[in-house]
Formats: sequence, structure tokens, C-alpha cells
Amino acid sequence: MRAAGLELAVITYDPVEIQQAYVDRQGLEFPMLSDVGSEVIKRYGLLNESVEAASRSYGIPHPGTFILDSNGRVLERFFEQGYQPRNTVSSIAVKLGNPLRGTGVDGIRLTTDHLEAVAYPTDGIVAPGNRFSVVLDVTPKLGMHVYAPGSHSYQVITLRINPQEGLVTHPIIYPESEIYHFEPLDERVEVYQQPFRIVQDITIPTAPEIRKRAVDGVSLFIDGVFEYQACDDVICYNPVVLPVSWTLTLRSMVID
Repeated sequence: MRAAGLELAVITYDPVEIQQAYVDRQGLEFPMLSDVGSEVIKRYGLLNESVEAASRSYGIPHPGTFILDSNGRVLERFFEQGYQPRNTVSSIAVKLGNPLRGTGVDGIRLTTDHLEAVAYPTDGIVAPGNRFSVVLDVTPKLGMHVYAPGSHSYQVITLRINPQEGLVTHPIIYPESEIYHFEPLDERVEVYQQPFRIVQDITIPTAPEIRKRAVDGVSLFIDGVFEYQACDDVICYNPVVLPVSWTLTLRSMVID
């Protein structure tokens, strides 16, 4: 992270002695900031006051991650629906266009007549509650374009993960496309012609059976297909379907 110009810090309302005991117990290597009274938490609008004041959950900060610049200004926000499912640091990094070296596993390199692509997961080791990503970095070859989501009937470029118990897939995150004018048909469609990235988020549920599998230290096999249709200025080629797969390590979640 530091090589990528990033630092990680956690803020809670706990006093320093409680935080230090937790840091020592877990062997954490990043700073925890004590915000007794929740002054900073309130300033960032994170204090959970949506429940009754007598509730055990009252005052616990909403679960989220902020990306700040060196002046403390918020650049990006990533929030979850609960306290256990959380974005991994590497998953956040690829959404910011900055994959972290050494945090994932080797990518699958795909080369066709139309494009070059690298498909990779952001994390090689995952746990129940983790929301990580599978990423496609795509470079169309000279004169080629592939299709983005839009108002057309062409095959949209996509990464389709095969469903399985223990994986929840989220809608694919596409970058902004450009409009291509196909002169022979006087047709205007949404395409990608320059290098781009699509991101498929995956969450591992915290269900008891998944947590038990994680304790046993099993491998997690993920497979699917990479699909697209490419055209140049004259020809639209047949849709292409390429298989992809990865094997990750499933570890226990931290519940202490």
C-alpha cells in the first residue's frame, strides 16, 4: 500500500487502552485512532443515530471506508449494509484505478485477434464477509472496438461468474463508454476503443456453513466465462466466449 502512495488507519470510539489490547491480540500493523466521544466520527456523518438511544447499536459508526487526500478531504466513500461484509483494500484500490501489487494472485492473460486482456482477482486469500473483486483489464487492438452496455443488440463485453453456494455476485461496474458511428449503417452505439477496466464484485456470505468451511481451510474455486463481440470499421466478428478460473484460499473470519 505504501508503495502505491496509500496509508490505512482505523478510527473507533474506544479508549486507547482497549484499542491497544486489540492491536496486540490481533498483531495489527496499521494505526487505530481513538475518538472518545465520537467527535471526528460525528464530523464525518458516521454516527449511527437511526436506532433507539437505548439500543446496543446506538452510536456505533456506520460501516464504511473513506479515501482521504493529504488534506483530509474525502475523495471516495465505500459503505456496506452490515458490519461483517466489508470491501477488501485491494478491491477498493482497483475501483480507484490503482491495483495494489502483491495483494492478489497471478492474472490470466487472454489474447485474441481482437484484443488483449488480463483477468485477475484482487485477493488470493479471502474470508467470510469479504467483498473482493474479479477484474478485467482490456486493451482492444488497433482499429477494433467492443460493445459497452447501451441501446443496441450487440454482445456486451462481460465477465460471467458461474453461480455456486458461498458466492454472491454484484452488478458489474463498467467505465464510461464512448459513442461510435458505424457509417455503413449510419448507426451510433456505445463502445470501448481504448484500454479500460470492468470490475465484478463478489461477496462471501457469513452463513454458519460457510464459516465452518473457512475454519477447515479449504480452497475456493471460482470459474466463469469472458464474453464479448468485436467489430472494426467494416466487419462485425462473431461473439467470443473464453473460460476463466481461479483458485483462492478461504480463511476464517476475525470475530474477536
